[in-house]
Amino acid sequence: MPHYRGEGVFTPSEKPGAAIEIVQKLDEMSSKVHIEFVREPWKRCLNDLKLGKVDTLIARHSVSREAFAKYPKTTKNELDKKRAISSTSTCFIHKKNAPLKWNGHELLVDMPQGISVPRGYSLVEDLKKKGFQIYETVSVKQAHELLFNGRVGISLSDCQHKNLPIKFVENKIPIVENYGYLVFSHQFYSLYPNLSEELWNQLMKIDGKAFYDKY
Repeated sequence: MPHYRGEGVFTPSEKPGAAIEIVQKLDEMSSKVHIEFVREPWKRCLNDLKLGKVDTLIARHSVSREAFAKYPKTTKNELDKKRAISSTSTCFIHKKNAPLKWNGHELLVDMPQGISVPRGYSLVEDLKKKGFQIYETVSVKQAHELLFNGRVGISLSDCQHKNLPIKFVENKIPIVENYGYLVFSHQFYSLYPNLSEELWNQLMKIDGKAFYDKY
């Protein structure tokens, strides 16, 4: 998904990426903050948040990150997915006549079906352990080409994939769902807890899907 675009330290002035545009919209909506963007390697981003050199960044949740990053929580102290800045889900796509069953936990096929998977997907090892023949590719596009050209029977895609060829379908049950959150440094949150909560609440008013659809 096009969260960010461009390279180097500068944010592109046009079509900088959906996540950037959402944060820019948030900046417009709030008169209490002025957001400046800093582009750095990811490890430095995390370290700068830990040290309080930056106030906020966009990140997935992990227990280890909670040691230095504040995530939006519900009154029950659970992650508040409604206040996430982005969400992505991955689904199986396959030939219409492929006897595939996926219940959200277990993949069943009545006959061997090779699966093309972009390199880096965490579920590759689990699929290999289940005995499936996995073809790892360097990109999502190449994984899809193996499927569409009849080399494999199954591949992966963002759910609600647009413009699938007529002989192919998507299983509607996600394999995995990921959420991106606007997280604040502990230093920033301790100084401005009400403002932090207000910004998270404002995110719920922004139609994030509309920004991603532009890309």
